[in-house]
Formats: sequence, C-alpha cells, structure tokens
Amino acid sequence: MHNCGIIFCSVLLMAMVFLPGCTTQDTGYPVATPAPQVVNAHPPITTTAQPLLNVHLPIAAPTPQVVYVTVTTPGPTTTTPVGTVCTGVERPAADIRMTGNVYGLASDPNAGINTIRFTIGLDPCSPALDLTQMRIVFTTPGTFPAPLMYSTRISTSFFTAKSGTTRVTTLKPGDQAEITFFVDPVPANTRITIELKPSGGATVPIIKTTPARISATNVLS
Repeated sequence: MHNCGIIFCSVLLMAMVFLPGCTTQDTGYPVATPAPQVVNAHPPITTTAQPLLNVHLPIAAPTPQVVYVTVTTPGPTTTTPVGTVCTGVERPAADIRMTGNVYGLASDPNAGINTIRFTIGLDPCSPALDLTQMRIVFTTPGTFPAPLMYSTRISTSFFTAKSGTTRVTTLKPGDQAEITFFVDPVPANTRITIELKPSGGATVPIIKTTPARISATNVLS
C-alpha cells in the first residue's frame, strides 16, 4: 500500500512537468511585454517619447588681439642749403671773378666804342682786394697795351670803382664793384683783351669782341 502511494506521486509529478502551462521554461528569448488592456471600452493612452532637441549653447567669443604694425612712409625730401666752408689758411691774394656782362658804350656809334664797363666780385674764401693797387691793361690788335690805374676820375689811363653810386677802394667777398674806364674808339668786329692784375695775385684775362653794328650800348661777346 505504501509503495502504491509513492508510485502515484511520481506519476503525478511527471505529468505536471510535461503538461503545457504547468511550468515555465527559459527559452533564451526576451519576455514579451504584455499588450495593454482596454479599460471601460477606452483604449489605453500611450505616451510617445519626445525626440531629442538640438540645444545650442552659447559659445564664448574669442578675445580680440591687438596687433601693432609699424609702417614707414617716406617723407618729403628737403635740401638744406650749405654755405661755403673756408679753411683756416688764408689765401695769399684775392681771386677776382667776373659778374655779369661786359658792356661797350659809344658816345658816337659811328666812331666806335669809347667806354668799357663791367662788374667784378671775389671768391667766397678770398681775402679782401685793394682796388687802389690793382692794374688794368687794355689791348686791341691795332693798338699798344694801355695800362690803367685806380682813380676817382675816368680817362684812358685811369679806372673808377663804384658800389652803386658810392666809390669804393676795397672789395670784400660778397661785395661787387663796377669798373669803368675810357678807351680810344674801337670799331666794329674788333677783338679786345682786358687784363685784371690784382696786387700779388694772378692775372685775370677777359677776351671779348665788339658787335658788327655798334649802338650807344653794346654787350660784348
């Protein structure tokens, strides 16, 4: 009797194992979510997940950097006048320079030129010139050399020196003196030679020619 009971229990356990629905098995698949149930004839409300939105976060602006650039522009070119620089050694004699034209004046143009006039100056570094010690020699091809000395009156043997209307005896650098003297009438197309002979200095020759037609005032070329 006891053995029959054990057999009956064993058969009952085996039947419970093999009958579907009595036990559950792990099949390896995920458990399905049960379908929503209808409540009071109203379908269940399913909440849809909201999509992710693009969130724009403010980005800090970069700090501006100051860059210093040096630009060099050429400025206007200026020329500074430079004066004459003389050495400490004084020249032994005056250096005479011609200033302007040599003029031939004719009181009677038909006879020829009878007055010579020109202006002289000195080199900037030259010592003063004593006009009373200067000599002038006037020559033409048909005449003998005529020496002239400084004087307060004009003749064929004497010359005068003026600064404006004032007679001068000394010429300094930066000053000018107008020299005037008489000559024997010189006809047209005649070559003349004027030599300036400062005391102790070099002779300065001036060579000119009278014009083809002589008038009261003529520029000798």
